[in-house]
Amino acid sequence: MVRLLAHTGVILLPLAAGAAWAQVPDGWFEFPIAIPAAGSVVDVSALNTRPAGASGFVTVRDGVLVDGRGERIRFVGTNLTFADAFPDRELAPEIARRMAALGINVVRFHHLDNQYRPRGIWDPDYPDFQHMDAEQLDRLDWMIYQLREHGIYTNLNLHVSRWFNEADGFPNREARPHYDKGLDNFEPRMIELQQDYARDLLTHVNPYTGNAYVDEPCVAFVEITNEDSALRYALGDELYRLPEPYDALLRGLWVDWLRERYADTEALQVAWDEGSEPLGEEILRNRDFADGTAEWVLEAPPPAQGLLEVVDDPEHGRVMHAQLTQVGLQPWHFQVHQVGHTIEDGRLYTVSFLAKAEPARRISVNVRYDVADWRMVGLNESVALTPEWQRFSFTFRAREPLPEHTRLSFNNMNVVGDVWYADISLRPGGTLGLPEGESLEAGTVTLPPHSATAQAQADWYAFVMELERRYTLGMYRFLKDELGLHALVTNTQATYGGVGGILRESRMDWLDVHAYWEHPRFPGRPWDGNNWNIPNTPMTAALGRDRLTSLSGYRFAGKPYTVSEYNHPAPNDYRAECMPMLGAWAALQDWDGVYQFCYGAHPDDWATSAITGYFQMVGDPAKVAMFPVAANLLRRGDVAPAAGELTLRLPEARVAELVRDDGRGMAGLWGEVGVTPEMALSNRLAVAWSDDDEVTLDGRPVSADGQVRWSAAEDDGGVFIVDTERTKVVLGPIAGRTVDLAGVRFEIGETSNGYAAIALTSMDGLALAESGRMLLVAMNRVENQGMGWDEERTTVGRGWGRGPAIAEGVPVTVTLTEREGLSAWALDVEGQRGASAQMDGGALRLGPQHRTVWYEIATQ
Repeated sequence: MVRLLAHTGVILLPLAAGAAWAQVPDGWFEFPIAIPAAGSVVDVSALNTRPAGASGFVTVRDGVLVDGRGERIRFVGTNLTFADAFPDRELAPEIARRMAALGINVVRFHHLDNQYRPRGIWDPDYPDFQHMDAEQLDRLDWMIYQLREHGIYTNLNLHVSRWFNEADGFPNREARPHYDKGLDNFEPRMIELQQDYARDLLTHVNPYTGNAYVDEPCVAFVEITNEDSALRYALGDELYRLPEPYDALLRGLWVDWLRERYADTEALQVAWDEGSEPLGEEILRNRDFADGTAEWVLEAPPPAQGLLEVVDDPEHGRVMHAQLTQVGLQPWHFQVHQVGHTIEDGRLYTVSFLAKAEPARRISVNVRYDVADWRMVGLNESVALTPEWQRFSFTFRAREPLPEHTRLSFNNMNVVGDVWYADISLRPGGTLGLPEGESLEAGTVTLPPHSATAQAQADWYAFVMELERRYTLGMYRFLKDELGLHALVTNTQATYGGVGGILRESRMDWLDVHAYWEHPRFPGRPWDGNNWNIPNTPMTAALGRDRLTSLSGYRFAGKPYTVSEYNHPAPNDYRAECMPMLGAWAALQDWDGVYQFCYGAHPDDWATSAITGYFQMVGDPAKVAMFPVAANLLRRGDVAPAAGELTLRLPEARVAELVRDDGRGMAGLWGEVGVTPEMALSNRLAVAWSDDDEVTLDGRPVSADGQVRWSAAEDDGGVFIVDTERTKVVLGPIAGRTVDLAGVRFEIGETSNGYAAIALTSMDGLALAESGRMLLVAMNRVENQGMGWDEERTTVGRGWGRGPAIAEGVPVTVTLTEREGLSAWALDVEGQRGASAQMDGGALRLGPQHRTVWYEIATQ
């Protein structure tokens, strides 16, 4: 996840009268989903081998994960975070039992290092973040032991959110990157303290297993640091605004790196310079504001409120004043821009302006399309504004502009307050190269901006990747050689840094990534529970814009691949699609493991009946009920790996250039060789290095075999289908439709939003045509009672309502076309048989009257 400033739980607040349901509406029912009863049809704990690691350590063979017997092992997991990782002693066995029953066989321990006891691992008797608390460590040991006994492996995260303070010897905490990410890749003492913590934790002997964690087979994975990449911050602006003494440290390392590659300043200047052109005629209209705000546009769509005016300034005459009085829904909902310009591809241009702000803030200035897809065409820089006037100037080379559709934009970052601009200019010409007065001998070469010359940018990214390489390999060797760690090690998520991230992580034991569909957005203060929103749309309708096809492009050939954080966060109406899509896609692409983020609970309510926040699965039937389906799809292998394999071969020697040209993503490189997102339905995707200079593709695309189908939104609204011998899944706007699959027909009735999520899976391992015990899940919307939706249904603010959660019943007739002599039961919240459901031959007719989201079908 992106940084978390507090527990991911949300306090359930009473809702203003009349703001939402006064009572459970018709067609809905309370469903406080609970721990699956042992032996019930929803209990898939038999998939786990107990205890975890009984046969030895998880290792890598032929590019996949294998257990101690050498047999392929795939993982379906979840995350325990903050205080949830340290449950009371009597609760731990029940938590482990519930996880196993749902098909979970790995737990990732996350945010252990964020706080003092009781919400973290640190001892509150010390002011620093270096002393582990004995009580918390015992709770962690007991939890890991209970998981082991239920066949559940452990993934230990080392650095997630420890943010060193003055007591640790690090000044300027608030000015440093959150949790010191990026900075901790090269600050020597931070690295030393990371190693100290790893030593303290991993060499500690768990008294319940009798093993130190370096020697514990149930500890399958160790992640060095979470979502942490100096390269990612180099692609943004965080490394450009480090406070002292860290800025001086980075600049010193940068100059040292340059001195190893260039003989002197003259050689550097020759390599970096791209020429100079005299400044030409002004391109902007009404740049002196003689006609007021004419030609200038304020973008602050509702609910944002702002104004744009021209005022007199005693120092600079007529200046433009932009004010925001209420924040908008997006970080870019406070912009000033001028559109409709033409600039020439490959030519130099210079943007200059005066600006100040109250309160101080960072803004971005960019030159981009003024129509979709709004791409940058050469300039995208970030600057820090203060209440005092400052002059800024940037020269850039235009890259593929669109005639008559170039826009100069100032993004004021959706912060309430005032910004003033004067003397704004966009002119052809300028000098692009080593800035005047900078010297390699004097050590005054500054960090190159994003608009620097191609060679300067390539050097900058190559330098930062070298910092990452030293850090990553140094930590890896420390864990493996000095501590003797048996567990597999990765550094951080491969998506952090684009191609450079893949290069960094390809040196590790396996690669890992994260993704969220419609993660909540916080347009004002980060993690402000009063001010957030989601688009609230289904991912089934977003093939090509989805998360799964994009993640496919980061797998590295010959290395295991996992997704250790994934979610379609609440209160998205369509989140029942999350687990079946994730399980099916991971199996199709032959990934090694997936984790839902996060299990989540309040320490005093581990069996909550309410949806308690964006990410938690506890109390959320939309997530819990689909977990056994996901486990069957991936762990049991109900979806076979795609028949085709396409390998994107990238020139390893040119990675810095690829980072420069393609930024943070991989989509452009896959598109360059003609691979579309739809091809991932029938072809496993992977990346590999080559010694060539060009980007090439190995393999020939094959046609889909039909086991996983995903239609485009423009065809039928976007429907996701799994059609295999043992599991059938239908997700999307299928209300009022009949869906025929091999041996099974679904006739879906109407729902409140036209959407439904239906899954049928064999629970005895036989094909559905023969199975004597099957689980059927039928769902649509799930929410708390009294949830306070806004009119657009994009936020509930803090009005999360109260439990127990309620679910909308889905009317559907399910026909097993080749079966007779079947019986069916509606299942209660524990998965136990309740009332019989109507069977007519092989047809099961169900709906809201059964007051459940899952059913058992069995032979008589």
